[in-house]
Amino acid sequence: MATNVSCTVSNCYFWAKDNICVADNILITADKAAGDHSEMNWDRESQENLIQKIGETPTHRVIETACYTFRTR
Repeated sequence: MATNVSCTVSNCYFWAKDNICVADNILITADKAAGDHSEMNWDRESQENLIQKIGETPTHRVIETACYTFRTR
């Protein structure tokens, strides 16, 4: 079963028609974790290391989350 991820960031490499994210893998994390690891680039090779490094990132509000998969088109 395919999952659709909606995204309105039209200048993202993975953005597609009808506001759909077409990335094979998507990493969503807490803003704090994204800020702590902002020097890392999102690519397939570093995905597992990044997820291990970040660990769990509980939040309380949607505004505290970030899509780490973003890459400028």
